[in-house]
Amino acid sequence: MSDVVTADISTARHRPGRTRDVRAGLLLGLPLAVPLVLDVDGTLISGDLLYKSFLCNALRNPLIVFSCAKWLLQGRAALKRQLALRCQMDWDRVRLNKEVVALAVREKTAGRTIVLATAADAILAGQLASRLGFIDQMFASDGERNYKGRAKADLLRQRFPAGFIYAGDSKSDLRVWRYADGIVLVNASRSVTSAARKLQRPIIELASRAQVWAPR
Repeated sequence: MSDVVTADISTARHRPGRTRDVRAGLLLGLPLAVPLVLDVDGTLISGDLLYKSFLCNALRNPLIVFSCAKWLLQGRAALKRQLALRCQMDWDRVRLNKEVVALAVREKTAGRTIVLATAADAILAGQLASRLGFIDQMFASDGERNYKGRAKADLLRQRFPAGFIYAGDSKSDLRVWRYADGIVLVNASRSVTSAARKLQRPIIELASRAQVWAPR
């Protein structure tokens, strides 16, 4: 089972940036009943939480690399959980994509449900979600199941049978977009963008520099 976290609305402390071709409540022409689902790595944040958690641990204990090899034998979800348990993430230094934040805050204010769906471990994803204040639900890897690609797509199809909008950036997200009602591309490569367009779903393309962001 995936972990789920609920966060309170707190839009007043955010400073939304500009989002192209988006009107509150009319994202991709889809009704507010359709949730907006955000990927984390490379989409909501710059970088990868697995790498960040490894670096966080390795700086304190370089020998953890040997433990990582053992944990990886149990699967990527197990590795992520063990690193997350030992990591003290400096969230003030994590860079967020300002346009993704702006889009999420705008749609949250309009009444749309905002969901975090990530292959990152639920411990770290939950810490991030609790800082943001606009996340309603969260699905993340739980130490046993790695929610990436097909696994994430199956989970979202089960949880949101009436449809969903998905924001992502990578090749693995194509498996999710295949079943999404709307696509939000975030700093995607040309090949990923081309493949996503072929799915013939309504698309928004966001491309902006990430910035350090903290709740106010």
